[in-house]
Amino acid sequence: MLRSIAFIPDGNRRYAKKQGISLLEAYKLGTQKAWQTLDWISKYPTIKTGTFYTLSLKNFERNKNELKLLFKVFENELNKVLETDYFERNGIRLNFIGRLEQFPQKIKNKMLEVQEYTASFSERLVNLALGYDGQMEIVDAAKSIAHDYMQKKIDLDSLNERTFQDYLYAKFPNPDLIIRTSGTKRLSGFLTYQSSYSELYFCDKYWPEFSEKDLDLAVQEFNSRQRKYGK
Repeated sequence: MLRSIAFIPDGNRRYAKKQGISLLEAYKLGTQKAWQTLDWISKYPTIKTGTFYTLSLKNFERNKNELKLLFKVFENELNKVLETDYFERNGIRLNFIGRLEQFPQKIKNKMLEVQEYTASFSERLVNLALGYDGQMEIVDAAKSIAHDYMQKKIDLDSLNERTFQDYLYAKFPNPDLIIRTSGTKRLSGFLTYQSSYSELYFCDKYWPEFSEKDLDLAVQEFNSRQRKYGK
């Protein structure tokens, strides 16, 4: 049963080049697509968790002007969350995972405000991976475990694949299905620990072109697969 779905919304920059539009316009279209996708997955009652690879840690190596555009778009979207009743009306809790300290203080404060605002909404959970890298998440978890061990807060014999997840950036159901757009066929460090048994679906369209029909096709293919978990 499909309970947790994740997206790698790839191809915004290539879409801008293809359409002859600015990066800012492409990023705005990309964020609008994310809002639409929230509506589309709501018709699947079993899906209670959605995770979006919004900005990788590697993305911070892009030029400063592009990062300023991304920060501007992201700040505007955070304001929308606070200014509309969409998340309250749909019972969506918003959570941010990654090395959030990479962001300007103004945006970090806004993220905290959004998390606090949506904290009591319990129908669905949406994670936004920001400043995120799956390998670094595991490294950060290992550091936290080492710290707790030195403080005698953890017995290493009690550590297993489930208790290890308590040290990741956030605890949520591992994704049953990961969808990546743009035709690129890799995970690029997305949910490295959590994706060990995720089904993967690759869509050739760029993220701004992704449609409700594309989502339906991905879900249909997921439902047709037999998941054996190595058995």
